[in-house]
Amino acid sequence: MNHQIDIYADIERLLAQRRVNDALDLIDNASATLGAVPELRSATSRLRESYGLMTGYALSGMPDPARPELYAGIVAGIRALADELHRRSRLEDAPTLYFNTLRYRNTRPDVSLADLLGEYRRVNQRLQMAMLTEDVEKAGKEFTSRAEELEKMIFNLIWITFPLSVDDAAAIGNLLTDISLPRHFKQLCVAALMMGQLEYPDERRLRLLMDAYGSDDAELSVRALCSLLIVMSVQRNRPFSPSLLRRFDSLRESPGWAADVRMALMQFIRARDTERIGRKLTDEVIPEMMKLRPELEKLGRKPIDPESIEENPEWGELIDKSGVAEKLKELQEIQEEGGDVMMVTFSKLKTFTFFNDISNWFLPFHTSHSLIAGSNDASVRMLAEVLNAAPMFCNSDKYSIILSLAQVPEAQKQMMVSQLKAHSGQMAAMSFGDLDASLKGRERMAGKYVQDIYRFFRLFRRKGEFSDPFRTTLNLVTVPLLADIFNDSDTLLLVGEFYFRHKHFADAFDVFERLSEKVPPTAQLYQKMGYCMQMLGASDEALKFYEQSELLNSESLWTIRRLAVCYRNARNWDKAAAYYARLAEARPDDAGVALNLALCHLEAGRTDEAMQLLYKVEFLEGESDRSSRPLVRCALLAGDIEKARRYSAAVLLRNPSSADYLNAGHIEILAGNLEDGVALYADSIAADDFNVGNFVDAFRSDAAVYKGLAELDPLTMGLMLDEAIRRSSLLGHKL
Repeated sequence: MNHQIDIYADIERLLAQRRVNDALDLIDNASATLGAVPELRSATSRLRESYGLMTGYALSGMPDPARPELYAGIVAGIRALADELHRRSRLEDAPTLYFNTLRYRNTRPDVSLADLLGEYRRVNQRLQMAMLTEDVEKAGKEFTSRAEELEKMIFNLIWITFPLSVDDAAAIGNLLTDISLPRHFKQLCVAALMMGQLEYPDERRLRLLMDAYGSDDAELSVRALCSLLIVMSVQRNRPFSPSLLRRFDSLRESPGWAADVRMALMQFIRARDTERIGRKLTDEVIPEMMKLRPELEKLGRKPIDPESIEENPEWGELIDKSGVAEKLKELQEIQEEGGDVMMVTFSKLKTFTFFNDISNWFLPFHTSHSLIAGSNDASVRMLAEVLNAAPMFCNSDKYSIILSLAQVPEAQKQMMVSQLKAHSGQMAAMSFGDLDASLKGRERMAGKYVQDIYRFFRLFRRKGEFSDPFRTTLNLVTVPLLADIFNDSDTLLLVGEFYFRHKHFADAFDVFERLSEKVPPTAQLYQKMGYCMQMLGASDEALKFYEQSELLNSESLWTIRRLAVCYRNARNWDKAAAYYARLAEARPDDAGVALNLALCHLEAGRTDEAMQLLYKVEFLEGESDRSSRPLVRCALLAGDIEKARRYSAAVLLRNPSSADYLNAGHIEILAGNLEDGVALYADSIAADDFNVGNFVDAFRSDAAVYKGLAELDPLTMGLMLDEAIRRSSLLGHKL
């Protein structure tokens, strides 16, 4: 059994120190653990020879303009050998789909990529000719089946082949430009290049993706762009060779490159927002709708028909009052912005065997697929035509709909098809057809492709075997080779605001920080940088930016409130109180501000000021636990037992906590009612899930504050606590 050889970190350390000979020694030593591997030995020998010749020329003082490129080639060769070692060490027994597929491929080493592509071309030619024969259906099914089988085989071979040979790269390059091959197949091969590159980096794959970006086929171009940018972000620390860098430089000169990269970044950010959208649906909208269902049906005295809600104004009023309408409106706005609100629905429809094949997750939807063209159900073919023009679904979701249609009763199936058909004209107008050349059209294509990629990494049955690029930031702004695209202030502001609005605060801060180096300081920019830091839990850093914002705009109540909150979190009660006091002056009738100011005074030991403010809170919003609880503390600190008892009794009648029972116990102990105090202490322990340790710590902390407790003799205090603990255990037995 081979063990996994992972020497990446050591190789990078040696290369960073320019210790090429040691790196080659490490490759040789590691390869020895795999046994005799002639190809690896031969490769290291060639690199040693090249490095030795280059070193000899350099030491002799001979000029060589090609030396930097030669050195970079040797370094790239060493990295590729480290990848090959890692791959070979896992080949024998790694249980992942990648290595299972690779082992199966190795049982047929005589079948090359060029061979499979040749057969695929022949099958497609015969398929086109079959459409002219008498037995169209039989011939079509036979050749379609073989063509789809070959598509999967070619996808897998592009995915697992490493490194691509010169012949492999030429074959793939030819298929991507072959106008006789189906568009969906070429687009599928682009996804295979990306998946292979995410497994093991290969510059030939990157070059092919760059070439495909220049295609006249907008869909192919956009897929190549998104694939290229994903691998560049994930492998940002992997330098390009000089020759590949020259190819990339020519790519950057393409018209529309910068706009396309910015557009793709927005799609990545939206994809990262999918999880939050899903939680909003499953945790907020759907549960609230389920709660409303009985009430809505009671009003209508019939099952809910969502389209008939407008018929009864009481229904709409009920939905408005529940808050569901506001949540639905927010989801609609998210969808209009390109957010993925379909993920939750379609995640349940990815268990069909169709999705066991990795290639099908990336397969563009096309009506010539055997699921559709080979179906005897006219409604399936009709629905497929409608879906083909529907821009709101990504490709894998369209296949999910077709697959699930077989499980739908005939009556419902016909209703679904007729409803979709009625809207097909509108959806066709919204489709990509008229927009292919526009940025908006490319944006839609990118959005749907990114959704397909996101669904694979989140929903594929063996997703745990793949490194999910969406778990990283996919922040193109911080990719060195793309930095120039995001170098102007307008772009940085746009991207930063986009991150900020989607609550990706770490990325937003990075962008705003870059922006702050390019534009004059503004209060708003410092506000947002401070807020990002605050949301990331770095209150000290947040304070610095909020203070800078205040210097530029001392009248901003938003900034003053944030400064108050940060100082309060830092337990700097005096500073926090000073800012809350400024807020209170501006908003004298704001009960929340008065309460927070009172709590700061209370923590700072200014009991009288706190008590007066708490009375104000009571006046503004009526008696509640918000004011009553701190009033109990104020009265205890002031030694006013009766006032403390009055407020405590009100709290205990509502929803008392462990701390409420503890304070009530203190009141009785200080009043001399030791028996009642011990009983309340027992209730405090019980209310905290019988956590005795928490109770003892809280009691000792309070004893240091409330002087009457500290004056109890140690023996009496010990007896009280022990009895409270005993009684709490009895309460537990009663439960």
